[in-house]
Amino acid sequence: MGSEGRMSDMSFHLGEGSVRIEFDEGLYPKDAIYGAAYVFIDRCWVHLDRAGDRRIQVTLKAKKPGADTQIYAGEFQNELLGQAWRLRIVEENKKLVESITARALGGAAGPPGLDELLAMDIGEETAFEDPLGIAMSWEEKYKKKGKGEGAKAEAEDASEGASGGEKAS
Repeated sequence: MGSEGRMSDMSFHLGEGSVRIEFDEGLYPKDAIYGAAYVFIDRCWVHLDRAGDRRIQVTLKAKKPGADTQIYAGEFQNELLGQAWRLRIVEENKKLVESITARALGGAAGPPGLDELLAMDIGEETAFEDPLGIAMSWEEKYKKKGKGEGAKAEAEDASEGASGGEKAS
């Protein structure tokens, strides 16, 4: 004693403990159909089949006796629509996701290794460029302290080396 109905070019047939849903395969991508069917495998036995030319048939048979299969028909249709929408969003954002992933993996690779550094084309005109002004020689760094302070620091360094790490008084 089954009943039949039609929803947006989908037909369904309610059987005893099962529901058969049939629709045009051009409405939904195949991956969306598989995704929707997968959601139901914990509570239903799922069978996918071809019902005719460009028609897909999904049969959901409840694992628990007495389950309301009409609810399964509506839930399957909603899940099918949700899966199709997710696939569309993924496709629209594919290039963005690939770009972000490539940047993340590139940054995770760390600094270049010796082989990469040797392969770089660095000429004499670019080897000592310092666009940020952060490279500084030892002389430039300690010249800014003043003559007295630089000489005092050198004397302290010399006395540390002579006394084994202790400062001379």
